[in-house]
Amino acid sequence: PNRDARHPDKNQMQNQVIQLKRMIRMQNQVIIGLSSCFAIVIISTMLLIQHLPHPNDERGPFWETAAAHLHEENSKKQLNLKRQHKEKPHIVPNPAVVQSICSHYGCPIRPLEMSQLENSTHSFMASSNHIIFTRKSNRKKPAPVNQDRAVLIPSFGDDFDRTDMITNPKENVFVGIFDGHDDNGHNVAQFSSDEIPSRIASKMHNIMNDPSNHIIEQEEMTQIITQTFVEVDKDVPVSGGGSTAIVMLRRGNTLYMANTGDSTSFIMLYHPPSKVDEEKATRNEEYVSSPRSPNIQLHLQGTVTIHHVNEKHKAHFPKEQSRIESLGGRIHIPPKNPMGSRVIARSALHREDVGLAMSRSIGDWEWTAIGVIPDPDVVVLDLGQFWSENRIEGGAKVVVVAGSDGLFDARKVEFVANHLAYGLFENSSPHGGDGQDFANRLIDVGKKLVDMASPLQEEWYRDDITFIAKVIDL
Repeated sequence: PNRDARHPDKNQMQNQVIQLKRMIRMQNQVIIGLSSCFAIVIISTMLLIQHLPHPNDERGPFWETAAAHLHEENSKKQLNLKRQHKEKPHIVPNPAVVQSICSHYGCPIRPLEMSQLENSTHSFMASSNHIIFTRKSNRKKPAPVNQDRAVLIPSFGDDFDRTDMITNPKENVFVGIFDGHDDNGHNVAQFSSDEIPSRIASKMHNIMNDPSNHIIEQEEMTQIITQTFVEVDKDVPVSGGGSTAIVMLRRGNTLYMANTGDSTSFIMLYHPPSKVDEEKATRNEEYVSSPRSPNIQLHLQGTVTIHHVNEKHKAHFPKEQSRIESLGGRIHIPPKNPMGSRVIARSALHREDVGLAMSRSIGDWEWTAIGVIPDPDVVVLDLGQFWSENRIEGGAKVVVVAGSDGLFDARKVEFVANHLAYGLFENSSPHGGDGQDFANRLIDVGKKLVDMASPLQEEWYRDDITFIAKVIDL
């Protein structure tokens, strides 16, 4: 007889052992397979992460350019400057009043956001000879903040120990407009608005303290402004953004007008009317206080002429186009709108081709290698000669004006000038009033101007709108 048959339990046990061994071998094979797959996934992910460009990385066909090397060379310097920048005094807007921490070069005046004006006093934002104003855009991206910066510095360079904020038409003054763009444009604009006046003042101070040379000649002052723009561009502490820069700087009877980018500046000459028409004055007051309507217009009683409008830096202008294309840059020029020309660069931050709306700017390092430069055009104007040539007398007024493209893309220079002239020179209350009353009325005119430069529908895009107007006199 079969021995296995005599021991059925033993035979069954052996079969179970064999089956168990087979299951263990299969489980081991599955575990090894899964472990191998997991290891492959981990290794592949790590390799992929290493080779993917970081949002601030500048690797790749375009980013292996001078822009990338410039960024790397300045990284340590930018970090130090950023730390220093945090320690420097600056103006702190307050819901109740515009406050200022005076710096070594004077006491800067900056505007409150328009939305904060309803429950605020207008101290320093407006007076009988100036207005400084800003309104945030309705954008959601790339940055839901006001990317414009404006600064007005009375008595700039007159007395480095002076700490008041009184604007006098006969004294020196610094006017600055900085319009930021891209994700970090507001940071670049803020840095520029802090550093440009500070560094210009420091250079002026060094020359005036030199025993061998106390006088700053026009050519030397022009070099100071240009050098400062270039230095600030190199020292911008963030990437992924840029800014325009308008500086109007008065020293004695010389006015320096510097521009980088596509913001706007000009000189406005106002001649008062021979006689005031009270009916027109009443209608103008109604225009300012009434909702926007095509049936109600401003009728300036005096006359305004425009002088020395700056030339914007656009890529389709021959000089700008030649420089950019000689460095391998690409330019897109819309046939029906040449002023909408763009400098095209491959952006590491956005990982796609991006068009820059100007051919010169502060920051915008990704465009540096293809010819976008910070160097300003500087126009030097002899104010005595300007007064003489234009026969400025008998109550005529001269105003320097600067503003961002949010205003001047929407409204012509003449439209803006008429509103500013009305607010500054034809807006006095027939019942009198103190300085704050005049400031309040001038702010109302500023609000009206912004409203007229805004789209009719709130949901339509509105850019940041910022401007400064400052009366000057000999």
